[in-house]
Amino acid sequence: MSKRLFAAVAAAILVAIPGVVTADPPSGSPSFEAGRLDLYVIETTPEIATAMRTEGYDIVSETLDGETVIIEVVMSPSEANKARKAYDLDISLRRNQEGQTTAEAAFEEVENGFEVWRTWGGPGGLRDEMEFLADQYDDLTELITIGQSVQGEDIYAMRVTEKADTKQRGSRPAVLNISAQHAREWISPEVNLRLMKHYLENYGTDDRITDILDTTEIWFVIVYNPDGYDWTFTEGNRLWRKNLADNNGDGQITGVDGVDLNRNFATNWGQDNEGSSDNPISQTYRGPSPQSEPETQAFE
Repeated sequence: MSKRLFAAVAAAILVAIPGVVTADPPSGSPSFEAGRLDLYVIETTPEIATAMRTEGYDIVSETLDGETVIIEVVMSPSEANKARKAYDLDISLRRNQEGQTTAEAAFEEVENGFEVWRTWGGPGGLRDEMEFLADQYDDLTELITIGQSVQGEDIYAMRVTEKADTKQRGSRPAVLNISAQHAREWISPEVNLRLMKHYLENYGTDDRITDILDTTEIWFVIVYNPDGYDWTFTEGNRLWRKNLADNNGDGQITGVDGVDLNRNFATNWGQDNEGSSDNPISQTYRGPSPQSEPETQAFE
């Protein structure tokens, strides 16, 4: 991996430092089991890579080198050990030119002043800013709760259009911008929020933006997965990508838990099981089917 690509990966999966950015689990939620996640590299066969992907391993890159495939997988140390034994693999931590793992490099970046990232539900977080903007631009915005997360957190959508307080929803062509379906993608809420603010701050002074909001309604869901997003701000869980559904009902959040919201829409639901769970060993959970009860599949 090039130094530039490594930096990009590290920036995308910044590891939170205790005391710098923290988020408490939602009240009433199950207890949480921290397991340090990092980026591992494996050289194997295409067949094993396909089997691992099908079983739900969190493979983030795949490069074919002749008859060998090089995959990069987000795992905890215990998951790496299980994979090593199950597939007889040579697994190593991905390191940059300074010898740092991806988690270590990201940890250092946070320590050196990366403070732009904010939680959803904490004081001064993204939820508070959405509420502030809705109040500040009440003539252009309508803040709506579109549902609740599995932990009971409100999921906000902001409708932005001219005369939002009186104009009927759906009376104009609409565009939807969603971010943070995958919990660990911190950059996406920041980009989405700044785009929304750009529209709000420039309406009435920028002719193009004014025309867009006069004729269109733009919807912003800044954090689609608030439980998982805030969970990535807790120690050791920066690379978590799913929600916090307690799939096996044991009262703890571990690698077998959570649903990948980005891969569980009604259209073609259950077509395959690729990437829908971080649990590569014991079970895979695909989320609630539109037609059936949640499905749990055991692997032999």
